Amino acid sequence: MYRFFNGMSAEGKAGLNKGQLRVPLAKTFLLEHVSGRRGQPRQPVEIFRRLGAMSVPLDDTFLELRFTEKDPADGQVKCRTTGYLEVYDERFFAYYTCEDSADARKRVSSWVLKPDLDCAWFSSFLLQVLWDGDVSKRGNDRYGKLVFRHESIFETPVGATTPAGDDAENEEGDGAEDAEEGEAEEAEEAESANDDRPEQEQRKARFEMKDRIGRIGTALAKLQENYDPLHALCALRLPSRRGPGGHDLYQTGQITNRTDSFEEHRQTARYLYRIYKAILNRTEDVAWQGVPSAASVGAGHGAFKGVPLIIEFPEEIPEATFNTWVRRAFQKKNQFKLWGEPIRLGPRKVHVYGADRHLWQPINLELTSWGVVAILPQGTCGNTFHRLVTNIQHYVSPKIKAWVGDEPFEQLVSKWPSNAGEDDEAR
Repeated sequence: MYRFFNGMSAEGKAGLNKGQLRVPLAKTFLLEHVSGRRGQPRQPVEIFRRLGAMSVPLDDTFLELRFTEKDPADGQVKCRTTGYLEVYDERFFAYYTCEDSADARKRVSSWVLKPDLDCAWFSSFLLQVLWDGDVSKRGNDRYGKLVFRHESIFETPVGATTPAGDDAENEEGDGAEDAEEGEAEEAEEAESANDDRPEQEQRKARFEMKDRIGRIGTALAKLQENYDPLHALCALRLPSRRGPGGHDLYQTGQITNRTDSFEEHRQTARYLYRIYKAILNRTEDVAWQGVPSAASVGAGHGAFKGVPLIIEFPEEIPEATFNTWVRRAFQKKNQFKLWGEPIRLGPRKVHVYGADRHLWQPINLELTSWGVVAILPQGTCGNTFHRLVTNIQHYVSPKIKAWVGDEPFEQLVSKWPSNAGEDDEAR
């Protein structure tokens, strides 16, 4: 396996240097299941059997994943290896693959639509902390890359006869975005070549900064101060510590290798896993420690205790946008991976006794035109909080304030383990 991925990484980097890729780049997807202290974990072999895979153990921590499916080249049904799974622990896995990006994302997106798996959600808050605490310190003359993206998909476009996104074809599942940031250049070329396509008048911002780290650091704070969507950071590049290139990290936990070393890429994935695991554990500890009875949401049906996640918008969203958001946020396929029946408490206020589609665990929500309050009962998955914050910044309001209890979200995600950057796998 290592020989294969090292060879693919070297060939991929050579293609990047020449400006023409001959093979897909190696990439990793960080996946989350459930912790033993919070639920009943399944064995990875059983999880992926339910997803249609045959898992072949290679050693104590690696599985080869094989799928029987139609070969697009000749239409024949074949069993083929799509990638390899590294089991970090009972809760977190890394899926390594050299499939084409679109195919790999489609495959992983189908997995996380099922209850057993979810993405590792790197919110804009966490990506900003990674930039401030790590990437910005890797050398002012190194090249870095930041990508910001906000799409007001619930806003009614100017002159539209129907609310935004009501066409079923526009429904998006987790990670099923058009033109993922990793292929931004190709998407922009295709867009400019198709000027005749319809375009709605609706807020949509995508901004990429690719420059020397020192220059980005000098300009970033002022740019963010003057334009709210620049708080919706959705991807960043971690420059290699060994040479040219780097590793592109996306909000859904995808990491794309743009170096010639798979070993370094794997170490980067483990580094990000350790950070995310520590933050998620802390999120759950803060959310459920010393919960007073006053923290119960709802009286009677569906009431349970928990420290709330509070999200505050900088300005009130319009009533039409709020209504579209409420209508679409709990449909069968939605960006938030939530289920529930909203109960109207006013023109711009609803309550939801709902469930998180990841593991089907309960969640209580209060949505208003000024923000969100969410409570998870003790013992359920804190990954929901990170998914909710990530998608609200992406689709509803780019510049938000958030707290878990009385702790600011940016402070919560800034507390990394002191040994996160070490490469010792025996830890």
